[in-house]
Amino acid sequence: MTRRSFALIELIIATVMLAIIIVSIYSVFSVGIKAWRRGSEGRDFQKIRIGLLRMQKELQNSFFFSEVPFKGVSKEIIFPMVISGENRDDVYVINYYIAEDRGDGYSALKKRKTLFMDNKIPGEKDADEVVFLANSINFEYAYELKNGLKGFKWKAAWGESQKKNPLAVKVNFSLGADEGVYHKIIFIMQGALGIE
Repeated sequence: MTRRSFALIELIIATVMLAIIIVSIYSVFSVGIKAWRRGSEGRDFQKIRIGLLRMQKELQNSFFFSEVPFKGVSKEIIFPMVISGENRDDVYVINYYIAEDRGDGYSALKKRKTLFMDNKIPGEKDADEVVFLANSINFEYAYELKNGLKGFKWKAAWGESQKKNPLAVKVNFSLGADEGVYHKIIFIMQGALGIE
């Protein structure tokens, strides 16, 4: 007697085995994709951390200069900084600003560095560089409390009329709509160097 068809039990067993193989392959790919995403997020955080550390170093090396006073609003900071070269020290105007909505829903924190020349004539300007990307970015500035109170409060702007640098700058950013807001507070030395 020759057999030409499958029994129902054989068909069920083959279907179950095929389903187990498909689920196993899917779980392997799913774990790989999750690991890749975690690695990608880690690289994003690393780039943000490095960008914020560079910004911190520059803000901490800023000084009061009446020709280029510290100015800041929620989307831009402008301040002077001395950069030492081989034979001389040059004053640069550093500008951090936020370029909104690049089409992909992210904002870019960008940096522009311009050489300051006498008579307020701008010197050579470096190309703008992207420091990092985030879903939203803004700045706040620390004001000293008045009337003998200790501490400070945060405001969204720092004007030229202040005649000094803020106590600190807070960088607020979020990486996604469902994630929280991260903060980096950069304290600025007061009175270390000033040029009238």
